[in-house]
Amino acid sequence: MKHKGSIIDFTSQRNGEIIRTYRAIIVNAERIDRNTVFAQVANSPCSRFWVSEDRAYQVVLAMLKGHPIVFTMTPNKREMFTEIHRRVCLYRTEHPDTLLADAVWEVVNSPAPKFYMTPKTIEEIINRIKRGYYDKPQPRMNQYVPTKEEVEDYFKRGKL
Repeated sequence: MKHKGSIIDFTSQRNGEIIRTYRAIIVNAERIDRNTVFAQVANSPCSRFWVSEDRAYQVVLAMLKGHPIVFTMTPNKREMFTEIHRRVCLYRTEHPDTLLADAVWEVVNSPAPKFYMTPKTIEEIINRIKRGYYDKPQPRMNQYVPTKEEVEDYFKRGKL
């Protein structure tokens, strides 16, 4: 599960693709309406499905076992996983000896018909890019290293 403030491994690649698409739409637009531009970006084709291979594998495996797609997912995520599932099934009929994990990897890294994000999410990402949010190192809660003073204080209190 994604946590607030977490940055996935391919965030910079995804952001680069979003900003390039955004700029191309702005350049070619006769009239610039922000809501329309963000909707066009959201529905533009992209180089891959923006989900990790591990997560896609888990969801596709569950779908193949007959479990329904989780209804707590957003409609865009449901649509994306349905498309990934459809493509994995097609890929496996064409390549029957392929392992499911390999088929999922191929599909996730193949061109996607759209970003599977809402225009509002695209707007938020573009605004963060412009503000430099992704340029700052992100704090990682599981990698906290106490200072020397904190360690000394901890041992002084006798807690070990």
